[in-house]
Amino acid sequence: MLSLVEARAKVVEGVEPLEAIEVSLTEALGLVLAEPVVADVDLPSFDRAALDGYAVRAADAAEGARLSVVGFRRPCGEVTVGPNESARVAAGDPMPVGTDAVIRTEDTRPEPNVGPPRAIEVRRPAERGLNVVARGYYLRAGVELASAGRRVTLPLIGLLSAQGCVHPLCHRRVRVAVLAVGDHWVGSGEAPVMHRERNATGPSVVAPCVAWGATAHDLGTVREGELEDALGRAMTAPVTVVVGASDGAIPNALKSAGVEPVFSGVSLHPGKRLNYGVVRDETGRVEQHVFHVVPGPIGALTVLALLVRPLIARLQGAPPGASSSLRAEWTGPHRATDDRDWAVPVALTSEADGRWRATPVEYRGKEDLFGFSRADALAILPARSGPWRGGEVVEVVPLRSTVL
Repeated sequence: MLSLVEARAKVVEGVEPLEAIEVSLTEALGLVLAEPVVADVDLPSFDRAALDGYAVRAADAAEGARLSVVGFRRPCGEVTVGPNESARVAAGDPMPVGTDAVIRTEDTRPEPNVGPPRAIEVRRPAERGLNVVARGYYLRAGVELASAGRRVTLPLIGLLSAQGCVHPLCHRRVRVAVLAVGDHWVGSGEAPVMHRERNATGPSVVAPCVAWGATAHDLGTVREGELEDALGRAMTAPVTVVVGASDGAIPNALKSAGVEPVFSGVSLHPGKRLNYGVVRDETGRVEQHVFHVVPGPIGALTVLALLVRPLIARLQGAPPGASSSLRAEWTGPHRATDDRDWAVPVALTSEADGRWRATPVEYRGKEDLFGFSRADALAILPARSGPWRGGEVVEVVPLRSTVL
């Protein structure tokens, strides 16, 4: 069987991002830019007051100078301030024409003391540029805001909006089709009577795909007699995940559908009985990626996190070699691993020193859904390593979006 590293390489080998499309800025969140975005205006686009006070000509604002106040009933940007004049401004206001400094309110004495002042006495002199945010202070037009390959995040939305980029060109979301095959399964909301089981694996596959920015085509539970038609519908998607027994109807149906096997089995615990294949077009280019995982929410989610997630990321525009994992300090005991890589559920914490720490949760094996539900991430313990006592640095793949 392939090692985890070899399997990862096989899955993303030669994969190119999906085509780029224009999307609205609100829909772009989480997508990857397909072209650079360049600033089209300075930020700010005009000189503005940095705080509340009076806009003045610095040359007139010597200590003790008396300046008349103008422009109370007009927007500041429309006011022209002449010699020995001032204008009231608030933080963020455009600087009135002719002014080049702002004196803080507390550094003036108004005349009269009650009601709108008609004049102010300067109590602290001003110099040119005092308390003014100059045009282009934060950003100049023509500067690259974000390069191709950058993911659109919440902080980036405001910047792109301010620069008029309301329809960025992004790689589109990948569609992942999911179907669970078995005559013994019932839906998650149905009663598991007469030796039947609830299909808990299907939602465990659909949910992470959505969390990673893909769109999910959930075909639900499919009986073996309906497999051929359901598989035909599923394989219109770039990525298909089939959940079901490793022998019997599914391998035959995949072969009939033209799926070319790439590898069968991964040296991984849990999730070793993974089958992966592709469908190619006439030129040999891969059109569909097909994963066949055996039932079991824990094993399925492990396979998704370690092998399907990198594929989704690459199809959606992530650069080659991009990783969703991090490094953390292992804090608990664990026996030596065998000839497989072990994916161990852990609680993940960030300490005051900035380091991540991975602590194994109480867990009794791949059927222990209750124990696994406490996990924040999977720590990857390499094959033929250990025993682990704490203090070692390990690769960790987060399972919650608040980490990565």
